[in-house]
Amino acid sequence: MEEKEEKLTPSLILKMFAETNKRIEKDWQKIKEMFAESKIEADKRNAEADRRAAERTAESEKEWEEIRKQMKEVRKEIGGIGYSNGKMAEDMIYNALNRDKTFAGIKFYDIERNVKFKSKKLNLDGEFDVVLENGDTIGIIETKYKVEKDNITDLVEKKTINFRKLFPMFSDYKIILGIGGMSFEEDAITTAKEKGIGIIKILGDKLEYYTDGIKIY
Repeated sequence: MEEKEEKLTPSLILKMFAETNKRIEKDWQKIKEMFAESKIEADKRNAEADRRAAERTAESEKEWEEIRKQMKEVRKEIGGIGYSNGKMAEDMIYNALNRDKTFAGIKFYDIERNVKFKSKKLNLDGEFDVVLENGDTIGIIETKYKVEKDNITDLVEKKTINFRKLFPMFSDYKIILGIGGMSFEEDAITTAKEKGIGIIKILGDKLEYYTDGIKIY
């Protein structure tokens, strides 16, 4: 028996469209649910990644803070060592000069250390490690653990001039200069000799003086 072909009518076409729409809506709902689940999973993964990144950042910052702390301690220790060595150099040079009060073949009557003076009027202050005086000559001795070229320049171009300004009572005195330390940069020695500054080298528990060609300032 032949199957009777269903005749398309407007109502049948509408029915078919309705069923097709239902299937499409059902499939679209599944797709939306799949996207929603994927978004939830993605959000979870992103949140976990952000959490781990935050943890790594916190750990890194903590590590850097510890490194900065250690570097600060190292700088503090180095500064303390430098200060101690500088103080030792000053003590040795002062004690040696204080024993016979002689520098560059000149006899002095008085010696002072750590001479500081501040003038509000001049808006100027100065500090001088060792100062010798004998009535017509002043000896200014700068002491360092390690003597650099800049120390020589500073002594000639700044400290000597400031001394004249801060202590006008010595305006007609001659000034001789000396630089002493436990070690010297090569260009510091050359510059000191060129500028006629006496050199005091600390060698163990002894001092060596090089004062030939010393200049009067």
